[in-house]
Amino acid sequence: MLCRMNEERRKKEELIERIIKEKGEEAFPKLIELLEDEDPEVKEIVAEVFYRFGDRAREFLFNEIQKRREKGFEKNDITNLYIVDILGDLGEKRMKNILYELMEKYDSEEALLVIYEALAKIGEGEVFLPELEYLMFEDSYRKELCEQVAMVLAHIPNERSLKILLRSLKSNEFSEDQKEFFRKAVEMILYKKPELASLIDENERRELGL
Repeated sequence: MLCRMNEERRKKEELIERIIKEKGEEAFPKLIELLEDEDPEVKEIVAEVFYRFGDRAREFLFNEIQKRREKGFEKNDITNLYIVDILGDLGEKRMKNILYELMEKYDSEEALLVIYEALAKIGEGEVFLPELEYLMFEDSYRKELCEQVAMVLAHIPNERSLKILLRSLKSNEFSEDQKEFFRKAVEMILYKKPELASLIDENERRELGL
């Protein structure tokens, strides 16, 4: 079963590689179409291709999201979320206002968290910390959302983000697998802002497995 899945992924990667090899940057519009594919693996491969093109892809994707904005964003459009997620990774700060507009177009907390994360990646995440804390500890779907919340927090390297994650690690409500995800988020924060490590004493480090 695993071998068949690996073979299918390899074929998808080869198809996308062929498109890029034949058309180069001219393939970008086709890659946008592939982001609309129902297969999440295809979306993941396409995102990797855009990352590879760096600034050239960033400019194209920013222009693409601008065009979609001018036409009027469709309600709950998943492709827009993929575009802004990639742009966040590529550090596109010009999309700040676009992201705030997009928030009005999504009904689910999962979609909104993608937008929060994109904002956090460009240094605009602190304003959402009260909501992220609520989603982590009080929301009815906190167990389903907690890993996504932790990922947003990982991109907001400050004391409050760290304390939310440390509190989540002490909670009996989350599984060990989820806590391992929280630990990675803590590591990301400390990598970005090492001075925050002074907030965690040695006993707490051992207790939390950090």
